[in-house]
Amino acid sequence: MKFFFTAIVLVLDFVISWTNARYVGRYWSESKEVGGSFRTYIVSGYVMAIAGFTMVYGYLLLLVSPVFLQMANADPETILAFRQLTADMIYFLCVAAVIPSGFFIWIRSLKDAWEQRTLSSGLTAGWNSYAQLRNTVDAARNAPSALRRIIKALFGGKEKKKGDAIVALCAILVVIIALFGGYFTASAIMKKADREYDLFAELEEQNPEYF
Repeated sequence: MKFFFTAIVLVLDFVISWTNARYVGRYWSESKEVGGSFRTYIVSGYVMAIAGFTMVYGYLLLLVSPVFLQMANADPETILAFRQLTADMIYFLCVAAVIPSGFFIWIRSLKDAWEQRTLSSGLTAGWNSYAQLRNTVDAARNAPSALRRIIKALFGGKEKKKGDAIVALCAILVVIIALFGGYFTASAIMKKADREYDLFAELEEQNPEYF
């Protein structure tokens, strides 16, 4: 049951990240020309997409990598330490990206809901409010303890064991692979959407008198 729930969460996270990357891609080139808060809003969505894909790839790697450690005759304590450190690093990295960018997207959605006063803008603002509150509360509860464990594992001083360096290197490697995977996936989707959609051309078709 736990595995099924985890799979559902990862699939949803992947779909949401895909949607975010495609959305920001539709306005990526135009946001460079417009600049200002709109550009910041689009970049924030891009960061959210990268973080989402990184989370998915990170936890998938976290599921399969212990198999390779077992093949390398790593003891159960080392594998457990690796899984804990990797999970903490992936979580803290994603939280550090999601919370600041999420705040900007949330504020922007509230502004749009106030100005447009439509059902869709209101629902978007409501969802963003819920998501940002949930993410912020979760980070406040879990991020400090995760950071303490990371610091202890990487800079434990006299308490460090011989295998801790290998654990740290393996965890860092997994995080780097997940981060690059998230970056390249989000970038590929964003660039494809950017090529396929031209906001200025669509606006010109809808309102030719303004162009």
